[in-house]
Amino acid sequence: MTENAEKFWEGKNYLVITDSSKPAIKMTIDELKKRGMSVQVINIRGMDEDKINASLKALSLPIDKIVIGITKMEPALIMNYLIEKGCKDIWVHWRTDTEKVRQMASNKDYNILIGKCPMLYLGKGVSIHGVHRLIARSLGKY
Repeated sequence: MTENAEKFWEGKNYLVITDSSKPAIKMTIDELKKRGMSVQVINIRGMDEDKINASLKALSLPIDKIVIGITKMEPALIMNYLIEKGCKDIWVHWRTDTEKVRQMASNKDYNILIGKCPMLYLGKGVSIHGVHRLIARSLGKY
């Protein structure tokens, strides 16, 4: 997964879907913007299903890379829509994957990365993410 995880952050256009439940998602957005990437954000916090669907339909798809960090609803519902529209590279934030997401990740027709925090790969320097990265590397989980 390491090679796929590192290559994931070499994209140009990102869509980040959040519900504000994962602070590292905000840091991910900031880091991508700092690197000059095009970043669209949909924050589904407080949205009902109709508003979420309208937000997704308003996008110009496909988008190179998708980052999903939501806990308020099943991520697979959003992922199914994005995959149908041609989005093939999806990162599901650590501890937000579900059984349905894990099943989808086993399909080799698209690249779904699960089980890792984006900041493990995006974070630089001395920070909580730098410590996390050091521990992950020493345990062979990077």
